[in-house]
Amino acid sequence: MAIPPPGPNGAQLSRVKKDFQRVDIVEFLAGLTKEYGDVVRFNFGSLPCILVNGAPLVRKLFSEREACLRKPEFVKDSNRGHWGDGLTTLEGTAWQARRRILLPSFRAMCVAPRLAVVAQCTEDMLDAWTPKSQTDLLKELRILTARIAARMVLNAELEGHGPSAGRSGVLPFSEAYGEDYVSTLRDKSMAPLFMVRPRASRRMDVTVGIIDERLASGEQNGDVLSGLILHGATLTRNQILGEVIQMLYAGHLTIPYSLVSLWREIAANGLASKITSEANHLCTGAVPDMAALSTSYCFAALKESMRLHPPAPILYREVESIFELNGFEFAPNAAVWVSPHLLHTDGRYFPEPDRFLPERFMMGSCAAAAQSPYLPFGAGRRTCIANHLALHQMTLITLLTARRFQFTAMRDA
Repeated sequence: MAIPPPGPNGAQLSRVKKDFQRVDIVEFLAGLTKEYGDVVRFNFGSLPCILVNGAPLVRKLFSEREACLRKPEFVKDSNRGHWGDGLTTLEGTAWQARRRILLPSFRAMCVAPRLAVVAQCTEDMLDAWTPKSQTDLLKELRILTARIAARMVLNAELEGHGPSAGRSGVLPFSEAYGEDYVSTLRDKSMAPLFMVRPRASRRMDVTVGIIDERLASGEQNGDVLSGLILHGATLTRNQILGEVIQMLYAGHLTIPYSLVSLWREIAANGLASKITSEANHLCTGAVPDMAALSTSYCFAALKESMRLHPPAPILYREVESIFELNGFEFAPNAAVWVSPHLLHTDGRYFPEPDRFLPERFMMGSCAAAAQSPYLPFGAGRRTCIANHLALHQMTLITLLTARRFQFTAMRDA
């Protein structure tokens, strides 16, 4: 018979709540696992929470118990915004059907040609390079991410960037760049928990117009929208709108944050010359293919940086239906936390966890890492569908940048 997970009670709970408000959240979670083990129950206000830690348990949670979980509304809200559902906010059979429709657009044969788009947009950015602080750099990289997304998803150009000939249209800056949004739990006692991310603006008139024109014409040009148009008999216009608009913003948080973290680690660990030398070898005319990028030292450095700096330090789910894990009961509506940051710095899985060692992920050296709980893009069936595209895209951006600029420490503002 399953039992509730162990965790603080009474006076212990009051102490834990104070710790949560006082220390870094990952430090707080590490303290809980040290005291209670890899499955820990704790409460804030009216919300029961369960932390799941440890590689075997996390793999089992996301591979065998995914159907018993749901994404919380505050997470969905940060993706959905003013628009409809898409892959990141759908659940159950609706999510499964949508993923089957989208999967062909993110297979290697479709990803490879899009690297030329990444290269062109990156070179255009570097031609007008101006950032003087980390804040400036994040903005420049978000604009680059927005432009690449417009090209890949809609075959559209970003206003003020590049020729529009042969494109479906030109997106105004406001529609491509969007708004910063803060999504929080309704329970005020959980106020320290919130999500900040870019999302689509309320007005997306040009974007909607482009989608409507493409739906009417049925034009196919290899972008993500083309794949959705092929399924027009099973998807409504509003379903396609929601999916496309979510896709336009899917990388706005992950890619700029991960690139800045990588470039900071390259500078701090004296790897700038090594990355530049590799860039000069790989980027000598034609765009490097996926095989060359995925076996590069830069690719390994990116994966190691995302180990130390996962874009989502906590994966957050809620229990949809009761289940058991490792002998413990997970009751309906309980919040379930998994911390990639905590797992990625666990010495059980990554020796010398605080050191920046790209060699962990080099070809032939990553057998142990492959068995470790490495989840910068989530885990299980709901792993980010565009993770391979994102990794190759960020590696190429970094190599092209290294050919023309030196990675050095930047001030924060």
